[in-house]
Amino acid sequence: MNRNIKIENVYCIGRNFIEHAKELNNEIPPKPLIFQKPNSSINTDNTIEIPRGENIDHEVEIVLLVGKTGIPKNPQEAKGFISGFSLGLDLTKRKLQTELKAKGLPWFPAKSFKGSAVLDDNFKNECPNEFHLIVNQEKRQTGRVKDMIFSFEDIILHLSKVVSLKRGDIIFTGTPEGVGPLKRGDQIEMGFINHTPKECVVI
Repeated sequence: MNRNIKIENVYCIGRNFIEHAKELNNEIPPKPLIFQKPNSSINTDNTIEIPRGENIDHEVEIVLLVGKTGIPKNPQEAKGFISGFSLGLDLTKRKLQTELKAKGLPWFPAKSFKGSAVLDDNFKNECPNEFHLIVNQEKRQTGRVKDMIFSFEDIILHLSKVVSLKRGDIIFTGTPEGVGPLKRGDQIEMGFINHTPKECVVI
């Protein structure tokens, strides 16, 4: 990652893989579903602290780094706004999220607790086609760029209709199927195919 870039806003895209939407009994969205985490939720360490007494699920995702400020007008311009690719975990208080959804309320409290945006801040210039999450040597999630409902350019264009993008924004682009709970002591590896993974331990 370019250390001169300060992370600004944290945007997230929900239900961007069909099988993940199905596993949680959600409808397939007709356009990118946007939510947000606070900057204070970012965790770039190798330890993941989960709140006591909460059901915390892992959701591994490709994370885009926005490299310029402004509003792109077409897919080619949108592609030019992306300056790096990495991986992250969108940690979720699943029970709370389910309760909020049932009441038609925003997900914010279930998505925005301290450390809920785990980030590998070693951004790459190109995006490998496949990524995965391994917990205790068991592969839990595998995702492929080609299986995304909305492309990176789609996401950038749609998001920029809502907000003006800023250099340093990061965008979690959606998780594949296989989300599940974490517990203290879990050993985690998240990585792109044929690349060194980021290793973390849950405490």
